[in-house]
Amino acid sequence: MATSSSVINGGATTDLLAGTDGEFMVGKIVSSPSNKTTLLDIDQGFYTELEYVISPTVNATDALCLRVTNDGNELDFYNTVAELSLQFDPSFGAITLNDGLNISLTPGTTTPVTVSGTVTDFNGFSDMVRATTTIYRSGAGSACTPDNNNCYVATTENNQCTFTACSGNSCTLSCQVNVFFHADPTDVLPYEGQEWLAYSEVEDTSASYDFASAPGVELITLRALSVDSLINYGLLEGNTDTGSFNPTTKVINLGNVPIDVDVEGTDLSDGNSSVITADQQKVATSTFTYNSCVSCQDLSAFTPVVLDINLNKPVIETPPVEIDVYWGIFIPFSASNAAHSGTNIFTPIGVN
Repeated sequence: MATSSSVINGGATTDLLAGTDGEFMVGKIVSSPSNKTTLLDIDQGFYTELEYVISPTVNATDALCLRVTNDGNELDFYNTVAELSLQFDPSFGAITLNDGLNISLTPGTTTPVTVSGTVTDFNGFSDMVRATTTIYRSGAGSACTPDNNNCYVATTENNQCTFTACSGNSCTLSCQVNVFFHADPTDVLPYEGQEWLAYSEVEDTSASYDFASAPGVELITLRALSVDSLINYGLLEGNTDTGSFNPTTKVINLGNVPIDVDVEGTDLSDGNSSVITADQQKVATSTFTYNSCVSCQDLSAFTPVVLDINLNKPVIETPPVEIDVYWGIFIPFSASNAAHSGTNIFTPIGVN
């Protein structure tokens, strides 16, 4: 005779036992508060399956064995004794996203963001085998498709989730994703009022699972840019300008919102007494001729000029979101023939 922990609705069992010799005979399922089936005769060379619905108390352990009697009389011989196996679902404690802090990104690259919390399984920590965490903007939903703007998925399969500090029945589940610089901010429109959340699941060897959600945090606006080159006006004589020659600088948006740019400059100096004031430089967002430009702005060493470039928010890493800015300069008669240099400062600002 044999027993199994499987529960099947109805009064008869089916053959669920593997590797058993003999011919199967339909057994019994006992679901009433009783430890006895109705009478069941089993001929030699046959085997059957008896199934009971059992509710263990908190005192139950894996050391509990089960055996069959003949109407209360112990059988003479047991080849195999069925042993109770307790199977517990894993369970989460509280989890946190980014330690509960708002997420601040890094211009032009990624920022590590972590979800962590304690998970417990009373079958022992080694019973927990898989985990996954989704970090997402609330408007995208926890079932979102991975997207570097609003949805990141970490799993034990891609080694972004790990069980650490394991002892007894518990581990710390730590999942880390690298959030890109252009991920959607939630402190400004169009996603103001939303937040970034985390949803984690853990699974054990029997495919039992638990899940938990972390309280939301803001992902903060990042305004950032890079300028890719020096402004080289070439060789010019005194009392001349660059005419239609326009050296350029490329401005690249390295943040997560559209930007305009403030530009201010320092006076250009030869390192001695010769100075070309900052306002001799002109800047524009298209090509121009120095002495006839109507769309240009004169640079200033005191007040930034605003370039309305409306450089869009990046949504992918490459190609970059960029624009060329065009320059010209006048060299006064009093300037020396030595090379002059200065600094132009670009500052990202919000779009009007």
